[in-house]
Amino acid sequence: MAPMPTFSQSASPDTIEGVLQRCNTFEPLSDERIAELAAGAEMRSIAEGQALFEKSSEARELFVVASGRITVRLATPAGQVIEVYDAGRYSLTGWSALVAPHVYLAEADALEATTVVVLQADDVEEVLLREPAGGYAVMKKVAGVLAVRLRDLREQLIEQLGD
Repeated sequence: MAPMPTFSQSASPDTIEGVLQRCNTFEPLSDERIAELAAGAEMRSIAEGQALFEKSSEARELFVVASGRITVRLATPAGQVIEVYDAGRYSLTGWSALVAPHVYLAEADALEATTVVVLQADDVEEVLLREPAGGYAVMKKVAGVLAVRLRDLREQLIEQLGD
């Protein structure tokens, strides 16, 4: 019988591993899998107002906010900007990298000086496949977040159309 995975938040919150341990999306993964994700990740600084990713660009990276805030926005054909969500500390953004067609559906910019942990989607998928139960739970969390964001976006659109 295989040993049970261990879970903790023992790494410093200032390290890549510590940020990933505190990200709700990756909570189902064992410390061993978190360490594997951290080994292939890097920290990136984003200046206030700088783009993290652009709409319609190829999505091969996903991001966990280590400090600061990222806003994700959509522009309508009429030029209106719709705020989809703000990602604060330990929030995951760039989920489009995990699902086909691997294209960002919105744009993301730093609302203030921000540091993100950058994960390569291929590395994340590889780790999720090594721990199928945890990987499935991670993808369920991603789907749940997407459902909430879609609902919120729908409500914003209805509100704007009513004005």
